[in-house]
Amino acid sequence: MNKYKEGLRSNIWKYYIFEFLWSAVFFFPIFQLYYIARGMTITQIAFIGIAFNVSRMFIEIPSGVLADKWGRKKTLFLSQLLFIIDMAILTFAHSFWLYIVAAIVSGAWIACYSGTAVAFFYDTLVELKREKEYEKLWGRFSLIGSAVTFTTSLVAGYLFNISITLPYILTGISAFLSLFVILSFTEPRFHKSAEEDTILLHFKKSMLTVIKNENISFIVFFGAIFGFALNYLFNYGQVYLVSIGIPITFFGLIFAVRSIVEGLGATYANKIKNLFSYRTILTSTLLFATIIIFGLSYINNYIGAFVFIISFFIVGMFRILQRGYIHKRISSHNRATVDSVSSFSIAIFAIIFEPIAGKIADMYSIQTSFFILGCILLAYSLYYLLFKLPKDQLFY
Repeated sequence: MNKYKEGLRSNIWKYYIFEFLWSAVFFFPIFQLYYIARGMTITQIAFIGIAFNVSRMFIEIPSGVLADKWGRKKTLFLSQLLFIIDMAILTFAHSFWLYIVAAIVSGAWIACYSGTAVAFFYDTLVELKREKEYEKLWGRFSLIGSAVTFTTSLVAGYLFNISITLPYILTGISAFLSLFVILSFTEPRFHKSAEEDTILLHFKKSMLTVIKNENISFIVFFGAIFGFALNYLFNYGQVYLVSIGIPITFFGLIFAVRSIVEGLGATYANKIKNLFSYRTILTSTLLFATIIIFGLSYINNYIGAFVFIISFFIVGMFRILQRGYIHKRISSHNRATVDSVSSFSIAIFAIIFEPIAGKIADMYSIQTSFFILGCILLAYSLYYLLFKLPKDQLFY
């Protein structure tokens, strides 16, 4: 038992190393530019995004079930293997269809990671009776990841100028090193065995947890709308920055600062949660995001870069608080599956909206697609204010 507890305690500092390596992604500031350099249109880039989201949607919940039944450690290892394969394809690919294949693999990678990593870490804290520290510790991890992303973003443009594939090669090396850290993790025990159920029965019970629990269904849908809007802003931010005249040489700096701002949002999430109620936090973040998206649809100068950057403070904060909200209301044995349902919902919105937005961007401008997205957020904001805000039980 002492060896098991020591292994669990070591998970925490080892996760710092894993987060460092996982965050060493050198292509974030240039991945849209990479596709454009390969001759892709924005519509084609949108279809690459659809392939990613379809793959993620179909694998997201099964990967959560896999993590709950097969083990979080093994599923994390699988996710990084898929990431390495993704980087290898992108390094050598020269055609639209190979980029589609890479997007499918990438969707599988992020699906296997998304719910699994949080479930692994949260159950580690539960076993150590330290689950109240989740927001604080995960916020620190996010800040470390942001600091790493800050560094990789600064050099991304320089690497891109040397070779457009070099950012992907270096990212693949970092992902390979992370495999050894995952192998050293100690798997936390589940508080209720997921092995008692078949995979389909486990999936059904997890879905019923989301559907029947009004708190969980509320935060999942809220997170799907909010998360997709900010994900779209990140994914097409490079196209927007080019459209307002930002030189590509500044992209590394902009995305480096963005990563730090997001990390600060994650770091201060715990303090914000202690100062304000969920009602105040969720309402203000939703309205703030709506204003930002509408603002970017009109701003045509360098101020747009500043607005783009500050929006990621609420991205970092919300991701921590949403998962804390969810994990405090679900049991250990279906933690990864329920978390994956949240990511699954974001993928659905992306599949519906991205092809339309991509065509609008090609026909008119990226800012027009931002305006349409702002209208969607505004419609949901009105629904939220009228039908969700008055319900006290959703915000305890």
